[in-house]
Amino acid sequence: MRIPVGKFIAFFFRSLLWSLNLLLAAYTCLAYWLLYSLQIEHWSAGMIMITIPVVWVLNVVVICLWLTSRPWRSWLSGLLVIAGILLFGSRTFSWHGSDTQAGTGLPLKVFSYNVHSFGEMDLSGSRQSSPTVRRILNYVLRYDAPIKCFQEFYTSTKNPDYDVVERFKKAGYAYSALLYPEMAHVPDGDIGVAIFSTYPIIDSGREVFETHNGLVWATVTVGTDTIKIINVHLHSMGIRVGRVLNQKQMKGVQHETRGVLSALRIGFIKRNEQVRKLEAYIHQSPYPVIVTGDHNDTPYGVVYERLRRTLPNSFEEAGHGFGFTYNRLPGFIRIDHQFHSTELPVANFETINHVDYSDHYPIVGTYLVK
Repeated sequence: MRIPVGKFIAFFFRSLLWSLNLLLAAYTCLAYWLLYSLQIEHWSAGMIMITIPVVWVLNVVVICLWLTSRPWRSWLSGLLVIAGILLFGSRTFSWHGSDTQAGTGLPLKVFSYNVHSFGEMDLSGSRQSSPTVRRILNYVLRYDAPIKCFQEFYTSTKNPDYDVVERFKKAGYAYSALLYPEMAHVPDGDIGVAIFSTYPIIDSGREVFETHNGLVWATVTVGTDTIKIINVHLHSMGIRVGRVLNQKQMKGVQHETRGVLSALRIGFIKRNEQVRKLEAYIHQSPYPVIVTGDHNDTPYGVVYERLRRTLPNSFEEAGHGFGFTYNRLPGFIRIDHQFHSTELPVANFETINHVDYSDHYPIVGTYLVK
């Protein structure tokens, strides 16, 4: 009697696993179709699309489970993982080396960093320098790049060390474009989005999306050429995984989880509206364009896909590794990006993941101005 019961239990769990495998396969195909076709841009579609990396992990787990009992059944998930790598592998992992690629033209570095207000809470109301703030300020001032773009940029006249706009001017960045230029010389200057350049800025503009989210553009002359830099900060993803994990009671976990899902939904809606405004600036530009900033969207989102269909992505063309840019839980996501016109080929792209002063890592692309 033991043998039939054992066989029945094994048969039941294999049947259950196969049923779950078929459901996972259907969900995987749906996610692939939504991202590949971009036919549906509803927030619910966005929710499904960004789960593609999780779907890959689940398919690999299913493959491992089948290999221990019914190896031939692993083919379904295996094919789906291979298809995903072929379709979306380049936006997930870049195989390029860390050395600058050969090319002709003047190398132009564009540095971008969400500085998280330079640790505003550490310096607010203080007339003494904070060591933490000094370190990040010294880093961004000394980094060797003629064009620097910031999100969540903050300046203050309370302390000369924190008068960041003035310090950039003294460091040789004579030209700037700010989301809130009127906040450049006040005790609490929450500027948001900013561009600083050692090259002349002959024209600039800005558009506020909401509070500190928006875009700043600057037309820059590099030698005898003219290019347009667009620095953007789109609506936040609302990721608060740490707050969910820190809850000790199930009620708290449920409350925070609902908050994350609600923030994600609102974020998808807001960013879909904002990316269309960004696209208008790209299409209307008479000059080659470099778009950089904190897009708050993964490589499997609507924003990234729409921009990718407009301009090549710098990480995909010249990056290396996974290029994760978020320095908080869940950590393994890339939400800061650079895109460029084909007239400005990218020679190298780097995520500087050893600089952990902020909740984001800096990114820098090197472009060849012909």
